[in-house]
Amino acid sequence: MKAQKEKKVVYYSNPLTDDFASTNIKAAKVDKNFKFIHKNVFWRFFAFVLFYFFAVPILWFYVILFRRVKFVNKKAFKKLKHQKAFLYGNHTAYMLDACVPNFASFPIRNKIIVSADTVSIKGIKNLTQMLGALPIPSDVAGYKNFYKAIEYYHKKFHIAIYPEAHIWPYYTSVRPFLDTSFSYPVTLNAPVIAFCLCYSKPKGLFANFRKTNVTVYISDPIYPDKNKPAKEAKKELRNKVYNFMLETTKKYSTYSPIEYLPKTNKPTIENKNDIENKR
Repeated sequence: MKAQKEKKVVYYSNPLTDDFASTNIKAAKVDKNFKFIHKNVFWRFFAFVLFYFFAVPILWFYVILFRRVKFVNKKAFKKLKHQKAFLYGNHTAYMLDACVPNFASFPIRNKIIVSADTVSIKGIKNLTQMLGALPIPSDVAGYKNFYKAIEYYHKKFHIAIYPEAHIWPYYTSVRPFLDTSFSYPVTLNAPVIAFCLCYSKPKGLFANFRKTNVTVYISDPIYPDKNKPAKEAKKELRNKVYNFMLETTKKYSTYSPIEYLPKTNKPTIENKNDIENKR
């Protein structure tokens, strides 16, 4: 009988701000001079070719064959009737979070709102933007052009947002998040679709090659209430998305190789000695 692997324990202090992505990338400045919108026909052509003829086939092998990600309720996108939506998901997987929105809504592409880290690696800044990265400005002056970019791209693509903002790999619940990013669908009167990556324990012949099974659960479209003030409407949208995520993860996210505990639970040196003595 195989011994069970011990879970990695991660201690957090603030679920709103702690990040465990471990990218260690020095973020570039994303200010008012950053080029958020690319209208050049050659840039757009190469972005199309890169996405459909290179990225999708390569990532299909990673997402579908290797990670064996399954999607539930992809038909929700057909209910949009050619509308473009804002997608909100839980932020629990570095690579998959970059891929899942596009595989969920395929063949429609997504612009994915990301941190400045994503466009900070020398040599691939344009590549990441061509693949959909839309970085959050690092100063207030950049937000005017950022909002213009969201309005521009929303006419052509879905826009994916991770409202938790920080990555907690394989986390099986939902962290609290603000309603700030829900102002976009309210202002643009656009539908919202929530999605959740849920984790379960892998079984079978190749179980040892995967840390977890991954299933993506997708909500039906949620529409902002046009009869309510903007502040109230975005709060309502946020609550509907949060509740969908919370209920879904409680039901279907059942296993993680990582256990997250508050730092107040972190053993002291004395406690560690006691534990070792008991063993």
